Amino acid sequence: MYTLDYHGDDYAVSPNNSSRMLELIDSGQLDSISIIANMSHFDECMAELNRHWDKWAKKPLISVHINLIDGMLLSQDNAPQNRTWGSLFVSSHIPGRSRQRLKNEIKEEIKAQISRVCDALCVKLPLRLDSHVHTHMIPVVFEAMTEAVDELGLKKDLEFIRNSREPLFMFFITKGICGTFPAVNVIKNIILNILSHRVSAYCRRNSLPQTMLWGLIMSGHMDEERVKKLSPRMQEYAKRKDRYLEILCHPGIVATSEKSEEFGPDDLNFLLSRDRDVEYHMISSLNK
Repeated sequence: MYTLDYHGDDYAVSPNNSSRMLELIDSGQLDSISIIANMSHFDECMAELNRHWDKWAKKPLISVHINLIDGMLLSQDNAPQNRTWGSLFVSSHIPGRSRQRLKNEIKEEIKAQISRVCDALCVKLPLRLDSHVHTHMIPVVFEAMTEAVDELGLKKDLEFIRNSREPLFMFFITKGICGTFPAVNVIKNIILNILSHRVSAYCRRNSLPQTMLWGLIMSGHMDEERVKKLSPRMQEYAKRKDRYLEILCHPGIVATSEKSEEFGPDDLNFLLSRDRDVEYHMISSLNK
């Protein structure tokens, strides 16, 4: 089912980050947001979201933004997290008890994060899932996530899982795009496309929408000029494939005064980056 969804990640990562996303929802420029559950300002940010909720004629779709990289472990008395994408990926391919133990730990954390978001919302909504830095695409995490949904009794409420699947060739055949993005993002794109088949199969078995994403190759820098160049091709492709097209951006920004040890060093640079202003202005300038 073709759907066009302008999406903002990282709500509740900090008050300043979240307030900018609320501005875009107020103006009708964001269709959906993802909420991070395991940051210290979660309660404050959720109170603001709930305070705005009734005034919005167009309610945003809400996803749980599973975070297994930084922030606090809600399942372990708010202990700091110390995992990386690479370590989770490697662990997915090591059979035995250690993999099962890791999956069980991840499952309990995902259950805690889903429950915290659902409990904090002022209304009951269908369950939508994605993750910080796309960790849910990693096999051991995806297994843990789907088992968590089952054990929470929420499978009947599940309506959407982000499939981090982005058509790579678009970036090479569109004039003015090739050569404007980091080569490392091409590698990430290929890896996630390979991992996407597991997600597609699960969604097909469970009558969930087949989705695609735009925001990997240009991650952190979805600027207005390139988005306008690529948008017709991306939308035409999604329509032809009858897929849900999620246009992903990060329009909020963490203020310097909000720096905290709960952000890993790589994450902190991304959260403070002025490229987030670029994405904010891209979303706010769109004439949808």
